[in-house]
Amino acid sequence: MNNHGDLELNASGASAISKSMKASSLLLTFFLFLAACGGRALSSNHARDIIIRIPREALPKEDVEVVNIRQVSGSEAVVETRLKTAFRLEKSRGQWVVREMRLGHGEWEKLSNLIQALEEVKIAETRTILDRVAEAIRKYRSVNGNLPAFEDYISLSDLLSPKFMTPVIRLDSWRQPLAAERVGPSSIVIRSAGPDGKHGTQDDISRSFPP
Repeated sequence: MNNHGDLELNASGASAISKSMKASSLLLTFFLFLAACGGRALSSNHARDIIIRIPREALPKEDVEVVNIRQVSGSEAVVETRLKTAFRLEKSRGQWVVREMRLGHGEWEKLSNLIQALEEVKIAETRTILDRVAEAIRKYRSVNGNLPAFEDYISLSDLLSPKFMTPVIRLDSWRQPLAAERVGPSSIVIRSAGPDGKHGTQDDISRSFPP
């Protein structure tokens, strides 16, 4: 610590900080509904103005950089942004680690809480994904009178898409492949490997059809 009360980092400490910061992406993607745009193309400035109003105006304009805009339809767009972010670090067992982070002028948030919240969102999204696949199986059975015959999830999704499932679904919210298996003659189980990315562990997420 120097005379100004600031922490002085050696090379190993700076490396530890760099590795910790890499664990938290500073690129955030927003999905916007463009009802107010009247079908016009979305500009970077307009997208930024919309985004800074989301977290209770905690993000000043200068803290938000629009990296890319992909307008998927006349009323929807995906906006990739780079946000100015502050990290609060703590030395633990001789290593610097990130404990809290802050977006713009918002409140400090524990990194562990943010990671847990993100996992909960991904779990909920994955359950929705599995529900959509189960609904596609229901539609298939309604039309064909029987469950689809398949070898693995890829072949199952090929049978369901595009007639019963559009767009085709192959991955969970962690961008990991889904799995599927027949359980007896009249039931199918669709499965995500869950947060750890490994099938057959306790955090697997599954959906049976019929329920």
